[in-house]
Amino acid sequence: MKFHIVLIFFLFNLNLSSQNLGLENKDSVLFGHYLPDLEITASSADFVKKWNRTKFYVKSVYDYAKICSAMFISFEDSLAQITGKYSKKKYLSNCNKILKKEFGNEIKEMSVKRGVYLMKMIYRQTGLTTYEIVQKYRGGGTAFWFQALCLVNGQDLKREYDPENEDLLMERAIRLIDSGKMTYYKRVPLTDEARKALKKNRKEKRRNKSK
Repeated sequence: MKFHIVLIFFLFNLNLSSQNLGLENKDSVLFGHYLPDLEITASSADFVKKWNRTKFYVKSVYDYAKICSAMFISFEDSLAQITGKYSKKKYLSNCNKILKKEFGNEIKEMSVKRGVYLMKMIYRQTGLTTYEIVQKYRGGGTAFWFQALCLVNGQDLKREYDPENEDLLMERAIRLIDSGKMTYYKRVPLTDEARKALKKNRKEKRRNKSK
């Protein structure tokens, strides 16, 4: 399953806004239940702040990642059945239009931080860095220049997802949502294509669980 190039264009236009997060004292109690094997080296206040910040960003992009992934899986399934360079190019152009219709300026207007979380969650689900996706869809030269532009803005298209170290808290937050132990900010799909893709994805997951 591949991440379509149109979302990359949105991510390059992320604004520089940031969110200030309040600390929730009750979270310090939850750490003992959900993060028992985490070695805490920072002060409690710093850790609580980091955990709250991580939860906020994961919650805010969780549904975007889920909807995008379902749509891309559906696109790739269809693309695999298409033969001919021109036919594939035409189909991808249509996918581009569908994604723009579904997401509009929402992703484009995301803050840089939310964009980073979204890219990491997409990597988590696809196994591909954003650089690899651009390279596949637009070529090595384009990927090089896009990477240069992002590095200027403090971003890295080659960023991977490391659930055991750097992204440990992010992984725990995602698992809490997946298990139903933590709520997230819902984002209802707008297009028929997105709704069908989500429905298809849910059926596939149930089928895999029953095996």
